[in-house]
Amino acid sequence: MHESNESNAVEVNGIRFETVVSERVLTIPEAKRGVYTLVELGIRVTNNTQMPFYFSYYFYSLFPELIAPDGQVMQTGIRCERINLPIESNYVLVVPGEAVTFSHDAFLFWLQNRKKKRDRKLTLNIPFPDQDIYSFCPLYPDTYQFRFKYRQSGEGMEEYSYS
Repeated sequence: MHESNESNAVEVNGIRFETVVSERVLTIPEAKRGVYTLVELGIRVTNNTQMPFYFSYYFYSLFPELIAPDGQVMQTGIRCERINLPIESNYVLVVPGEAVTFSHDAFLFWLQNRKKKRDRKLTLNIPFPDQDIYSFCPLYPDTYQFRFKYRQSGEGMEEYSYS
């Protein structure tokens, strides 16, 4: 595995993975219903090999992770309502020398406790296709790292970090 000089990219067997975040510093939204900060999170895959490869945006190929200020990977709450099986159109062919970027809009907002209305937790939700939602909570004003793990069909997990 080869890591680039950039902290948000890694190259594995000629495939370069780069985590893309629209904003390095997020504004904490007001603690009001319906108020949120939007951030685009993504992964750019560049094929630096001589062979074409297929990559999937769906079906548990991309796993978002948030690393807390203490270096620990935060647990995610995931809600999955998937009922469809993968189909050919869920895969993108990336030819040698080309790149594709898969991105998601994520939402930073205050989640209100249903029983204790004044109790709110800062939350980052990342909706994925097919109604999956990755949720990281509680968050506090500090520095976090975001990364994706990508699983190629039939292979192990690989990590691609952004800090």
